[in-house]
Amino acid sequence: MKQHITNSKHIHNMAFDAEIDGHVFRFDSSEGNSGPRPKAILLNSLAICSGFDLVAILEKMKVEFNDLNIKTCGDLTEEQPQIYKSIHIEFILKTDPSNLVKIKRAVQLSVEKYCGVYAMLIKVCPITTQVTLG
Repeated sequence: MKQHITNSKHIHNMAFDAEIDGHVFRFDSSEGNSGPRPKAILLNSLAICSGFDLVAILEKMKVEFNDLNIKTCGDLTEEQPQIYKSIHIEFILKTDPSNLVKIKRAVQLSVEKYCGVYAMLIKVCPITTQVTLG
């Protein structure tokens, strides 16, 4: 069975250092602001997970692009615990406009078939996607 193991160490106030795969990342509350908040990292994990898939799929499709930026936006509930009530992912690529249909298909494959972070999050809130040619 595969596992991911992390270790988080309290540093001061609300700051923690997380060791993940031999890399150390600082997390903090908005008051301390010495690192990002955990929920923002969750959104970024969604972007990177789907981005890995998208790049691999586009390479197989032989779709050339110059830039790929992925913006994620998560709307939080008002009540505690605050959780995402919806998430939107925007994939922004510089490429020939004739590639749009293939890119949309690649995004669909990523989020519906390959991205494990998407598969987990879609169980708790709706996630929409958008492709923008920049």
